This record gives sequence, C-alpha cells and structure tokens, in this order.
Amino acid sequence: MQDDYRGECNTEQWTAQSDGHAGEGNEVSEQPQVEVAIRYRDVEKTIRGNPEEVFRGVFQFLCETIPALDVVSRITLTVNFADFLKEAAGVFAVTPEGVVVLTPPEALTDRELVMLYLVRAKVSFETGRSDKETLLASDLISLTGKGSGTVAGRLSELSGEGFVERIGKGEYRVTTFGLHRFQQDVLPKLKG
Repeated sequence: MQDDYRGECNTEQWTAQSDGHAGEGNEVSEQPQVEVAIRYRDVEKTIRGNPEEVFRGVFQFLCETIPALDVVSRITLTVNFADFLKEAAGVFAVTPEGVVVLTPPEALTDRELVMLYLVRAKVSFETGRSDKETLLASDLISLTGKGSGTVAGRLSELSGEGFVERIGKGEYRVTTFGLHRFQQDVLPKLKG
C-alpha cells in the first residue's frame, strides 16, 4: 500500500513527513513519542513522532483522504507556538522563576495590556513555568495597574470579539484567535 498521499490539502502548514516520523538527519525533539494507526475504508496509515508531528500527520492524512476536510483545513486558524516564541524573543523571557515581559508596555492600549499579560500566562504554561494558562481578573488588575472597571470592560470587549475566553468565575485565557491577533498587531508594536 502506498504511504505517500497527495491531495488538495494545504500542506504548506504541515511539516510532518509522509511516514509521520523523523528520518535520518532530522532533529528529534525531546517530546514524548506517539504512534497513531488510522484506517479509513481500505486505506491504512501509521504515523509516529512527537505529538505535534503526529497531529499534523493525522490532519494531513484526513485532509487528503476525506476531501471535505480540505475545506476545513483552508479555514482552520492555528498558531505554531514554537514560531510564536521565536518571534516573541526580546518581548518575553523565560527565567527559572517564570516568564517576564522585557519591553516597556507604556505604548500599549488598555486592551493590548490585558492581552499582553494573558499571552504571558499562555507562554508560562506552554514553557512549563506555570501549571495553568489562565489569569484571574484580580491578577490582571494588579499586573496592569488599571482599575477594576477598566479591566472588566476590556475583558468583556476582548471576550466578545473572541480574543479572550472566560474559563471560570473571573478567570480568563487568551484564545488561538487572540494569540494570532497579538502576534500580528501587538508584538510588532512592542518590538518596534
């Protein structure tokens, strides 16, 4: 059975090899290795690698095997977190104590400032410096130095626009869309 599937899927965004595992000369991450076997009708495929490679390989397989998923792949918004961290170098730094903001945030609007600290919480979580990716509204009040009404208003706006998600009572996290917009709009402002 042929293992190299070619379809209409937008494969630019997928970096897993056709067999789903790292080949000779490829850098192997220290993430745990995963193996997934997929069977759809008469087509079978096994994908091996770190979790990100396997996710991409599975998604690519499904896009190529089930054409309707091609449409979904073209409108799916993702943020490659490794690329985000490279781009955010100089804005955030990971220290043994946690993630810090290196650039002065004075030029940011109140909305952007709230986003900055929610993104910092996401970076802290993704880099293993925190066990949660959320912040309480009271944390945001303290971090931003803004009043409770200002922070509550900005959180309401950001939630309504899909940039922030309310997780629990007074607890918020940045969404994928919010991270994407932060990367596009706020990072350049902080780096410039």
